[in-house]
Amino acid sequence: MHQVKARINLAALKHNLDVVKELAPQSRVVSVIKANAYGHGITAVAKALNNSDAFAVARLDEALSLREQGVTKALFLLEGIYEQDDYTLCSKYNFIPAIHCLQQFQWLQDYFNKNKLSRLSYWLKLDTGMHRLGLSAEQLHQILTILESHSELVRPEGFMSHFACADEMVSPVNKQQLELFTRLCKVSFKVQRSMANSAAIIAFADSHFDWVRPGIMLYGVSPFAVEAELSAIQHPVLQPVMTLESELIAIKTLNKGDCIGYGATWCCPEDMTIGVVGIGYGDGYPRHARSGTPVSIQGVSVPLVGRVSMDMITIDLQALYQQSITPMIGDKVTLWGKGLPVERVAQQSDTIAYELLCQITQRVTIEYE
Repeated sequence: MHQVKARINLAALKHNLDVVKELAPQSRVVSVIKANAYGHGITAVAKALNNSDAFAVARLDEALSLREQGVTKALFLLEGIYEQDDYTLCSKYNFIPAIHCLQQFQWLQDYFNKNKLSRLSYWLKLDTGMHRLGLSAEQLHQILTILESHSELVRPEGFMSHFACADEMVSPVNKQQLELFTRLCKVSFKVQRSMANSAAIIAFADSHFDWVRPGIMLYGVSPFAVEAELSAIQHPVLQPVMTLESELIAIKTLNKGDCIGYGATWCCPEDMTIGVVGIGYGDGYPRHARSGTPVSIQGVSVPLVGRVSMDMITIDLQALYQQSITPMIGDKVTLWGKGLPVERVAQQSDTIAYELLCQITQRVTIEYE
């Protein structure tokens, strides 16, 4: 039976976590496993990353699912809660919500007034320049004033923020955000701090603080937008975790001038042999991948030609014949993974690796190894 498979290398996942710990030896690690662990399978990834100090997800339903699957570590909710009653679940299941707006803090006040013995922990999320979620300096001052005048309120365990441009090492925004975060964290009570995402873990040691929050690097993907910038640092050796595979389902001999696929956007410049691979945007392969996007067959890189269809792509097999390799129907085809970085496919598709990993559909069989 033909299947598109995503092979998940759990040993590579553990290796990448070890890299994080080597880079930030004085910090605790919150492994980010939101969005089904970036498409890798949230439960299996959580169990493989058991050496993490905690996990982070975006939403409450992700956290509840992990508890149902027996994951016991502390869980950060990066988007916080959506209604006041959610704090009860946070207390019951040891979820740590991030409070990023005054409404969430008001709900917290009401919750503590009704549950004076609650052991609920929470962090404050500060807006230092991303201007997405987070408390402004003025809003933080309002909350600190309330905490000082209401001793019955539990204080936050920590402050967190998020870089907007950490993947661009030379951006002045990084320094501005880091300086503002450091200044806002100077409060009258002890507070833990967390700001470093994957790019900052690698490039900005002064941002590691008490907790680091690796995401994309855990899955073996470089967090940097422009690889040329990496000449300034020693980039760690990350191992790709997901290898997406399909197989050759047809081989066609075409003549010069024959056009391939929808829209006839690519025509053979000479007599040539074309392969059809059983994968398409219905499986999560990017529809906007351009002709020339690499795939690998029998260890040889060959280019995509023509438009991506729902269930199929077409590839130029000429490079195989030039190496005296005869392709056969049923040959395994690697779309990205070991030997073919997903970043290269993303670049050819005008997107980012995050999206490609997260958009794998339910038609794809996930195998752990």
